[in-house]
Amino acid sequence: MVDGDITIEILKDIRGELRGVRDEVRATNQRLDATVERLDATVERLDITVQRLDVTNQRLGVVESTVLGMAEQQRFLVRYAKEAAERDSRVETRVGNLEARVERLEAK
Repeated sequence: MVDGDITIEILKDIRGELRGVRDEVRATNQRLDATVERLDATVERLDITVQRLDVTNQRLGVVESTVLGMAEQQRFLVRYAKEAAERDSRVETRVGNLEARVERLEAK
C-alpha cells in the first residue's frame, strides 16, 4: 500500500499544479481581455484622429489654393505698379520736354 500512497500523493501534487496552471491561464486570459479592450479603444481613437486629419487636410487644401490665388494676384499688382511707375517716369520726361519747348516758344 505504500506504493499506492505515493501514487496518490503524486496525483494530488499534479492536481494542485494543474489548478495553479489553470489559475495562471485565467489570469492571463483576463489580462489579454483587458489588453484587447484597450486596443479597441485605441483603434476607435485612431479612427477619430484619422477623420479629423482628413478634415484638416481638406481645410489646408482650401487655404493652399487661396494663398496661391492671392500670390498670383499680388504678382499681377506688382507688375501693374511697376508698369505704371515706368509709364509715369516716361510721361514726366515728355511733360518736362514739352514745358521746355513751351518756355522757348514763349521766350521768342
